[in-house]
Order: sequence, then structure tokens, then C-alpha cells
Amino acid sequence: MKMTEENGDGKSEITMDDVRNLIKKKDEIEEQIKAYYDVLEDGLRVGDEIIEFGTVNTGNFQSLQNIASVVQHSEGKPLRVAVIRSSQRVQMSLTPQRWAGRGLLGCNIVPIPR
Repeated sequence: MKMTEENGDGKSEITMDDVRNLIKKKDEIEEQIKAYYDVLEDGLRVGDEIIEFGTVNTGNFQSLQNIASVVQHSEGKPLRVAVIRSSQRVQMSLTPQRWAGRGLLGCNIVPIPR
């Protein structure tokens, strides 16, 4: 069976490799969605200002490497996390774990310029 896809120049064939690549991309996107959902389920949200991440807090924070080190040494173990959200302190537990994407958290943490 031969499938074709119309484009502005006429028709081009869609190969089984094209279909496999689309399925792979779909699977990767679904894994990313699951990882982001797991982070949100744990309570971390976009815009949260992290004030405590395991043993790292506002008093001893030097760089993101501090947090990366805590995450790497805590894979599969719950970490105590405190954030400021809408001017209120919120406590939660976050468990770093492997997923299809980069890192162990499924999100990016960026420093706030002061």
C-alpha cells in the first residue's frame, strides 16, 4: 500500500519511516505531558518562588548547582519543598524520578534576579 500526501508541488510519498517517526514523537510528547502532570500533582506550579528545596534554602543558596546536587542525591526520595505562591508560603513534597525527558524533575528551575 502506498500513501501520498499532497503538497503545493504535487504529491509525495509517506513512508513507513515517516509513520514510525510520528509515532515516536507522539510517545515522547505523551511522556513529557505525564511528567509535567506528575510535577503539578505534587504541587509545584509555574511562577512558584522556591524558598526551600531539601537542604537548600534562601540562606545557603549559591547557584542552581546546589539544587541540582540535592536532586541527583534524592532520586526516588521525597524532598521537602517550600514556595511562595500568591504571597503565601506553601509546603509540599517533591520526589525526583527518571522520565523520558532531561533531568529528574520534569520542569525547569530558574534563578530570580535580585
